[in-house]
This record gives sequence, structure tokens and C-alpha cells, in this order.
Amino acid sequence: MYEGRTIARTILPVKLGQEITAVVDDIRIDGMGIVHVTEHYPLYIADAIPNEKIRLRVTQVDKFSGYAQVIERIVSSDARQNNHRQYLIEAGTAPLVNLKYEAQLILKQKQIQKLFAKQGLTVTVAPTVGMQNPTYYRNKTIVPVKWQNEKLTSGFYRRGSHELVPMTDYFVNDQAIDRAIVIVRDILEKYQISAFDPDTQQGAIRYIMVRRGYYSHELMVVLVSDVPTLPNESEIVNEIHIQLPELKSLRLNYSPKREYVLLSPNNRTLWGEDAIHDTLLGYDFIIGPNSFYQVNPQMTEILYDLAAQKAELQADDIVIDAYSGIGTIGISVANRVKKVIGVEVVPGAVADAQLNLVNNQITNATYILADAPEQFKRWQQEGLKPDVVFVDPPRRGLTAELIEATVDMGPNRFVYISCNPVTLARDAVEIIRRGYHIDGSILPVDQFPQTSHVESITVFRKD
Repeated sequence: MYEGRTIARTILPVKLGQEITAVVDDIRIDGMGIVHVTEHYPLYIADAIPNEKIRLRVTQVDKFSGYAQVIERIVSSDARQNNHRQYLIEAGTAPLVNLKYEAQLILKQKQIQKLFAKQGLTVTVAPTVGMQNPTYYRNKTIVPVKWQNEKLTSGFYRRGSHELVPMTDYFVNDQAIDRAIVIVRDILEKYQISAFDPDTQQGAIRYIMVRRGYYSHELMVVLVSDVPTLPNESEIVNEIHIQLPELKSLRLNYSPKREYVLLSPNNRTLWGEDAIHDTLLGYDFIIGPNSFYQVNPQMTEILYDLAAQKAELQADDIVIDAYSGIGTIGISVANRVKKVIGVEVVPGAVADAQLNLVNNQITNATYILADAPEQFKRWQQEGLKPDVVFVDPPRRGLTAELIEATVDMGPNRFVYISCNPVTLARDAVEIIRRGYHIDGSILPVDQFPQTSHVESITVFRKD
């Protein structure tokens, strides 16, 4: 709905608490519905699907946009389903849970298309590769805990608040992980362990993290704590390992709130091993508390295999694996190429990658601890010319320095595995400007069903 007149930025087109009837225009990259009050003033609404006619109440405003909540759904979308899990919407952990899965896949394909168009790039985006069963797929979760109503509660915080939404069924986690969270939480409650409160900035336990091997079924529990030692620690440890038969590793991560967002490097083994194992494409990987390991192993196997296929790997190729983590991509393609060289800036990840090489008897790969752009420059000076470079960066995407250093080495193919289409589209502009073109279609892979996130594979080929 648009108003015909131009409204100055300082005069808002809506007021706090105002009720409006509107048709939803689109869905934002984070899963929020969009209603344009004017051409340049959007409202963002949770659980709002395009083409739905809704009555909404404005809950937050600023100069450029606002937020609202649905108070009545006048006309529902044919793509809507009711999963009876509205608490996931409230917490924002599964913002697309009420959208039919087929529509989720189409949405993610279109989101990538629109983001590239916004950058002035015309591309072909293939249909999103989806899951056969898009539920209970995550092999890792980290959930906050908080004392609420005299009970230790686990779940996720309600959007924009410090109120924890209680959860026992997270819908996207391996169900064994959900059960483990409850067991650990109840044991901590039994011993009256304090939980970190974001309002008071006090309390011991901040999060419970659980990892479970998809194939191995090995379980790791990490107690993320604001204090280095827990009261009644030995009793807590004993009860946890007795009640969790799959437990392989129980660790405490000392992570003071003021110093770390989630986990710190400070891990102490309370019981069992320092790490767990799982397999990916037939290779065995060591996974520690801080290891980057894809959370959806079923789709990761598909993702890496498709990436290798789209890269058109040859037996005599030299491959560089940037942001190599614990070596999953490099190890999974090593048997298809002449040599793999991985580079990673996190010491623990490099140590795990080197162990994983030995573990899997890979002899044509090596992993180096270094900042990727700096290492790429050194390789260029040494005359190293890779055939293929794989990059799998975090959500912030590639730095300008890494793009420059990569294209300066002149690889024939530049394979970009992205978890954020916003930064992918941004980076594509620079890569193309420096003498590459997109080879074939961009391929979305649904690593994160029920959420707005999407993984994708883009191959850039040298002009």
C-alpha cells in the first residue's frame, strides 16, 4: 500500500500502536514479512507471508522502517501451514515454520535472484535442492538457560526481549539433542546452579551446547560458563554421564560474558574425551567444542559433492581450500585432485585438520595456519598457481583483500560456497570486475530448513 504524496524522513508515515490493514509485499532475507507503508518506508512483521491480507499493529518505529505484529489474518496465503509451533516464531529460531516446504525452497531461490539483480547482475539461479525430511536435522545446538518462575528454563529469547521462550521440541535439532538439553538442564536445576541473567549480568551457566554425530551417535555436551568452576561440579558430572548413555565428551567452556559472544577457546574436559567423531562422505572427522562443522550433515554431503562436480575437478588440479576449518571440504575432494592446500586462521581448527588428514590417510593434502590473504600473497610470490580455489566464508563474506589476493593468483575456477546470499552477491560484483564470470547457474542447497538461511554454490571462471 503506497501513499501518493512524498513524506519527509522526519515525519513518519505511521505511529506507534497504530493499526493498519495491508497486503504483505515480500519476505525479508531474515524471514520477516514486509509491508510497504510508502515506497520507502517498510514495516517488518513476523509470520507474514506474501499476498496475505492482514491487520497489523505497529510496535516499533524509526526514521527508515518499523516493526509490527499481526493481530488478524484477513486472507491467508495458500502457502501457509499450521505446525502448531508458534513459539518458534516468537523466538525467531524457525521463522518459516508456517510456510509450506515447497514454498520455502522457491522463496530461497527467488531471494538469491533478487539480491543479484539488486547488484545489477543477471544470473540464473537453479531450483533449491531440498531435504526429503526437512525436520530434526541439526547436529549441534547452543541454547541459553535462565531462571524463570523459580525454574531453570532452556529455550531461546523472545524477539527483542530478555524473556526466555521455554522449549523442549526445537523442531530442527536431532531429537536426541533435544532430550539431552532437558536432562542436563534438570541436573543443573537440581543442584541450584545459577544461570547468567542478561539483566543483572550475573550467574554461572550461560549456555548448554550439545553436538551429536549423525552417523556415530557420539554425544558431546559443553557447559558454557561465566565462572571457571561450578559448585558441586563432580556430582553434576557424574549424573550427566550416567543419564546420557551416548555421552562421549563432557566439557566446560569458561566464557566470561564481557569477553566472548558464545564460546571461548578455554575448554576443560570434565569427563570422557576431548572431542567426538563423525563421518562425512565416508571420511572420519574429529569435532571439538569450537570446531566449525556443518550443522546439517545430510545436506552437507550433497553440498560438497555438488560443489566438486560444478568445479569440474581434474586429476592434475592443485586446489586451495580457504577458510578450511577442520578440513572437511579439502579432505572430501582430495581423492579427485593432485594436491589440496588448506589455509585457516584458527589454530585449533588447523590442528584438527592435520589430525583428520592422518585419520583418513590423506597424503596429498596439507593445512597451514595463516591469514588467507597474506598467505595467498606469499604463494603468488613463490609462483604457486592453483587451478581451483574453494572459499566457504562466514556470513560476513569475503574481504576485499582475499578477493584481490585470490584473483592475483589467477586460478581458472573460483568456487564460492556461501551461507549468506547478501554478501555473496556483493562479492560477486568485485570478482567479476576483476576478470571472472559466473559459470553456469547458482545452485542453492537448503542446509537450514524452516529458517530463512540458505547455502549456495557459485563457480566463477576466469575470462
